[in-house]
Amino acid sequence: MPDQRRKHLRLPIESNTFIELVSPRVGQNDSGRVVACKALNASREGLQVSLAEEITVGAFLQIGVDLPDAENTLYLVGEVRWCLPSKDEPDSWIAGFQLLRADNSDIDRWVEVLLAMEG
Repeated sequence: MPDQRRKHLRLPIESNTFIELVSPRVGQNDSGRVVACKALNASREGLQVSLAEEITVGAFLQIGVDLPDAENTLYLVGEVRWCLPSKDEPDSWIAGFQLLRADNSDIDRWVEVLLAMEG
């Protein structure tokens, strides 16, 4: 994995996660493109997922995460920091996101939930 300069505890989690790879165009009827994947671990500022396709490093993407300790899906914005082929599963990728403070995101609630999980 890329460098290990983490500021916050990384917690193992398994949750359904959805990433919007292509946003719907304004004024168009297309629905965009969302892929389902699995969260592997999380921190207050990061998320690691397993997914079936490579994603572009540097992309800013919308993410929906169903954490076990959260009442509702949390919607976040993350920058893809790295994406590598999985060593454990063929035709699978592992990607790391840096979660960002963005308007209309649930980042504050995310931090609260992660702090509670840290104990």
